[in-house]
Amino acid sequence: MQPAAAMQQPAYALVLVVTLLSSLVFLVDAAPSTLQSRIQAYLQSQGVNASIPATAYGGAQPNARLDTVSLTCGILNAYRDLDLVTPQDGQLYTTQAEQHWSPTAWGHPNCIFEPTTVREIQFFVGLLAITGSTYAIRSGGHSPFKDFASTDHGILIAMHKMKAVEYNPQTETVRMAMGNTWGDVYGALTPHQRIVVGGRLAPVGMALTTGGGLSHYSNEKGLASDNVVNFELVLADGSLVNANATSNSDLWWAMKAGQNNFGITTHITTKAYPMGAVWGGLRVWNATQLDAVSDAFAEYQRVGQLDTKSSVIPDLVTTNGTLFITLIYFGPITSPPAAFKPFYDIPAVSDNSGPHPNFLDLISVGPPQVVPRFSYGFSNLYLDNSTTYRDVMRLCAQQGEKMKRVNGGTQVLIPQPISKTMIDVAKRTGGRPQGLRSRAQLWMNMSWGWNLAKDDAYVYALIKETYEKVDALTKQRGLYDPYIFLNDAFPDQKVLRSYGADKFNRMVAVSKKYDPRGMFQTQVPGGFKLN
Repeated sequence: MQPAAAMQQPAYALVLVVTLLSSLVFLVDAAPSTLQSRIQAYLQSQGVNASIPATAYGGAQPNARLDTVSLTCGILNAYRDLDLVTPQDGQLYTTQAEQHWSPTAWGHPNCIFEPTTVREIQFFVGLLAITGSTYAIRSGGHSPFKDFASTDHGILIAMHKMKAVEYNPQTETVRMAMGNTWGDVYGALTPHQRIVVGGRLAPVGMALTTGGGLSHYSNEKGLASDNVVNFELVLADGSLVNANATSNSDLWWAMKAGQNNFGITTHITTKAYPMGAVWGGLRVWNATQLDAVSDAFAEYQRVGQLDTKSSVIPDLVTTNGTLFITLIYFGPITSPPAAFKPFYDIPAVSDNSGPHPNFLDLISVGPPQVVPRFSYGFSNLYLDNSTTYRDVMRLCAQQGEKMKRVNGGTQVLIPQPISKTMIDVAKRTGGRPQGLRSRAQLWMNMSWGWNLAKDDAYVYALIKETYEKVDALTKQRGLYDPYIFLNDAFPDQKVLRSYGADKFNRMVAVSKKYDPRGMFQTQVPGGFKLN
């Protein structure tokens, strides 16, 4: 990786070197009446062979009613300078279609488009604006939900071949292509002794940022999206735009937790921070310590989390009796810091914490994933001085008992302490769409794992039942917060409306401004939508 200072232009001041029609809308509305003629006109405008290849029709007559998804795949496949994978590619297709963290997300797309340049994405979007085909966008593939980053009878655009990571030492920013994982980014930045506010697990992709994104660095620097200085997007009309504090600032604001509602994100530029040695590791207890660990979270949040260099992320596997917690402290220390005293006051089964030379070395350590299928739901509650954290964990553990009837049934509770510092960062970083209240809270991820697809419906119903019960308990005690964290939400949860009516309506207005025909509401049906 070369520093971006060697480039001729700033990372977020790209010059579009391709010529599109001045208005794709004009092409759709005013072009000849047949779909084929409009496609031909578009291809000609792009400087490619304007004749639709006969193979694109799949044996149908050119004037017949066409399956537009198959037609689009056929056109893409005809141009050999584009990377396209189809079911005819056998194992390669299967491998690419199943590049997801959980098999619950697998789909069967008609074809998989693998762009290597922004220009190819623009060509793709322009074509689909005419054909109206449905599609999905996959960055890292970490979402476990069907259609969020996969599709059946649609086109999957898989970003994994776009892997640039460019560190600019003059601006202390990093420009990252959406095909990277956070492990890729941390690895590229390690020689520069820099870090960004990004994912807590190395295999997670860049799309985390468009949901807000929690980081081990969030206690000091806020959410991942609070640190983004520029989004580069291809809009529904095929144009490439930059969204930042001075250009398309309304889009920049909305993108900080708007997922795939506005365009295809190609690159993100975010702030970089100095990084040296860190301390941390895994501390493990058995399930008999669940109450004590729950109390420790509350005590840590009241006192320890005030040290903003500290970070914790738990994996409380109630169904197999093992409670993991990853502890991280940013600094060259050699023994547990005072911030983590509540956790070290509880005798542990094992502990591998200690100093690490860099952040990437530390996050390579984590609890294993023991079953293939995973999903999760979310609830949010405020910190108080009672036993609420303990009671919520007990309630969830009781629900976890219902997984015993499921093959490989596993429950993992991930209570994520959110400090007032994390929330207040947005006041100096341009704001954010989420209506977060300036109060210490616990973002409760309730994750569930299992082996067999036949149990999907049962587990999904149990997930919904569990977060509804937690919500009911915290409402009864006056500790419920309506905000739903997009990155941890179940598809049935009304994430974008949880931001508050004013912010939701503002996001709708941004969508209508940049996507007036609603491509990203209708042709990209997966994800949490505004319509």
